[in-house]
Amino acid sequence: MAEINIEPKKRSGWSWIIVLLILLLVGWILYKYVFESKGGNPATTGAPTNGMVMPIAPVFLSH
Repeated sequence: MAEINIEPKKRSGWSWIIVLLILLLVGWILYKYVFESKGGNPATTGAPTNGMVMPIAPVFLSH
C-alpha cells in the first residue's frame, strides 16, 4: 500500500499583517487622544501662541 501524507494547511501571513495594522491604528488613536487632551494643539485649547515661555527650573532637573 502507498503512504498518504496529509499535512495541515499553513496559515497565511495576512492575519498577522491585519493584526499589526489594527494595533498601529489603536496606538495612533491613543497617542492623539492623550497628547491632544493635554493641550498640545493651541488651536483647540485657545492658548496664546506668541511670547516666550521660560521654565522655572532648568530642563535637566525637570525630568
